Amino acid sequence: MSNEANKQVVLAAIDDTTGRKNQVHRVLAQGDFVVTHATTTLPDGGQAAAFDLWQIADGRITGHWGDQEPIVEQTANGHTQVDGVAVIDATADADATRRVAEETVRTILVDNDFSDLDHYLAGESYIQHNPRFADGISGLAAAVGELAKSGQSLKYSDVLDVVADGNFAYFRSVGVLAGADLVFHDLFRVADGRAVEHWDVIAPR
Repeated sequence: MSNEANKQVVLAAIDDTTGRKNQVHRVLAQGDFVVTHATTTLPDGGQAAAFDLWQIADGRITGHWGDQEPIVEQTANGHTQVDGVAVIDATADADATRRVAEETVRTILVDNDFSDLDHYLAGESYIQHNPRFADGISGLAAAVGELAKSGQSLKYSDVLDVVADGNFAYFRSVGVLAGADLVFHDLFRVADGRAVEHWDVIAPR
């Protein structure tokens, strides 16, 4: 099935499969995998940002991994966890997008090499949707610096899944933040060879 057909399979089933009401903002597909980025309603009535990874075979959902993180009203960057560019540029080279984003993730988050952030991220124009971090490479550097001062760290140990579609690339990884074992869902928008926008959900492993 085509990427678009796989997307429609997921969109038709997402509420029933997750058991939650979802407002889907972004949908990526590559091969047998589909990613949804949504605002979801939790059982207690609260709102959360959600990333779900779906595996499709013969028009049916055969695998599903997902996590949610509560919506934060006031963020360090002034953005919400789900706003920003939502339309995928279908003319963009998904393989090139994947290469750029994967190099970014592996250098910064797996190897913890922060020496040349401007090479991977769009400088102070980098748009951040993680509610804890300010925009720009200065926002990321400041947050990492604060962690280091307190003897804590952010480090990914393994990238489990990658899905690239047009100018967007999604990663599901595992690692440690401030001593806690976590699952990290990261979505990057890429332009001109660098990551220009980032969304994420962080959840207990």
